[in-house]
Amino acid sequence: MSTWQAIPLVPYGAVLHLPAGWETVPPRPDNGPEIVRATGGHGRMLIVFKFPVALGTGAAQVAAGAQERLAAHGFDDFSTSDADFAGGTGVALDFVNPRPGSAGPYRSREYFTVRGPAAFALGAGSSNWADYRPLVEEVARRFELTDDGGAAAGG
Repeated sequence: MSTWQAIPLVPYGAVLHLPAGWETVPPRPDNGPEIVRATGGHGRMLIVFKFPVALGTGAAQVAAGAQERLAAHGFDDFSTSDADFAGGTGVALDFVNPRPGSAGPYRSREYFTVRGPAAFALGAGSSNWADYRPLVEEVARRFELTDDGGAAAGG
């Protein structure tokens, strides 16, 4: 059984739970509303986003908007499904980055949930998705929304 560490994202109203040995790294501002990145070594990266949404917006609507933006950047092979995320049922958006010239496709998943005027997303991907997916699913199940800071869309 693996040991997990809690990473409080206090100003954002969330807690990211990661396997022992993982570390957080600063977000990349050029990648949008990232609040944290985490890595567990080569090929093991997670990103958490938080961004404002109109009241009444659902996770499926947020995922559809993300799909539009991703498709405009060349991602394809999209599918959505219900998924365990942040203590409830969220929406998972699966897609592929074809990465021309690479040995195979890079598969990614983003999980979405909405609380009040804020959407949260957890993104991950790998060229070896079959092996990485169970860990990503466990991180998504363990992700928590807290009472401190969660209602403010920007954090």
